[in-house]
Amino acid sequence: MKYLLDTCVISEMVRKQPNRKVIQWLESIDEDNLFLSVITVGEIEKGVAKLSDSIRKKKISEWLHEDLLIRFQKRILLLDIKVMIIWGRQLALLEQKGRTLPAIDSLIAATASSHELVLVTRNTTDFESANVEIFNPWK
Repeated sequence: MKYLLDTCVISEMVRKQPNRKVIQWLESIDEDNLFLSVITVGEIEKGVAKLSDSIRKKKISEWLHEDLLIRFQKRILLLDIKVMIIWGRQLALLEQKGRTLPAIDSLIAATASSHELVLVTRNTTDFESANVEIFNPWK
């Protein structure tokens, strides 16, 4: 199987006390089967930019730019026409059912759907109505 890692999964990698189950799951999967959305890169950068100047901010910024982006460079998925068409259709279906999904989450879900990836997230309720397979490594 191949997986799209939601931002919460990537963030777990740099937490002071990461969840053991999440780290064990990540270590058990061949990294070539793990993908990121370009949206997640932006969300991580935003989180770093919001931190006050500190050693932690410097370390996380270095981790992002000198480790994560290099390790995933060929597995960072962009928002292309196919993703955007799926996104538009998914949002229309959700609206017809009286449901909504924030733009960031719906774009990540559309990316997973477009590339036939399992979406790995802790926020399962956010994505339940997005018509994408979900895996929660926290459970």
